[in-house]
Amino acid sequence: MRSRPEPMFRLRSSEFGPWLVGLCFSVALGFFHAATQPAGETLPLWQRSLRGLSMSLALGYPAWLNLRCRVVPGKDGLVMHNRLTDLRVPYGLVQRILTTDGLEVELKDGRVLRSPAVAPSLSGRLGGYQSAKRFRRAVQPRLTPADPAPAGLDVRRRVQLSWTFLPAMTAVHGLWYLLLLAGGP
Repeated sequence: MRSRPEPMFRLRSSEFGPWLVGLCFSVALGFFHAATQPAGETLPLWQRSLRGLSMSLALGYPAWLNLRCRVVPGKDGLVMHNRLTDLRVPYGLVQRILTTDGLEVELKDGRVLRSPAVAPSLSGRLGGYQSAKRFRRAVQPRLTPADPAPAGLDVRRRVQLSWTFLPAMTAVHGLWYLLLLAGGP
């Protein structure tokens, strides 16, 4: 009986759910501030909508940055999407994947790259970081720890700010503004 290899998959943050709730909360808070009139103020709808949009942007962007944290195994190496950077790590540089305290990638030159996709946490320690272990089992066949690191290869780091959040949130609030405008007196 042959064992089937474990499929390659993306490893998303173990804290994906709370950050998603935080993003939804920031949108709801912005909607609430756009739809309600503070006592004693007579602000026009467009000003309330801009205030709600700015609140959603300020509170939602940190959640958005945390939602993008993931590790994706590619054809030639790992792509680690962190909050503000993308790291491309060729498989030839990887010594091993560590899962004792979150997800870490140990390189053949001794450097250790941490990924916020699986951050150190009490619940992770108690559960044994199972998602990180599944990821390690999926990536392990591609690693060559006994071979020396190929010359000329290095980790490529690129600052990658996610600008899609700004137009997406503006579009959502624009739709909310139109709904409020249509339902107004």
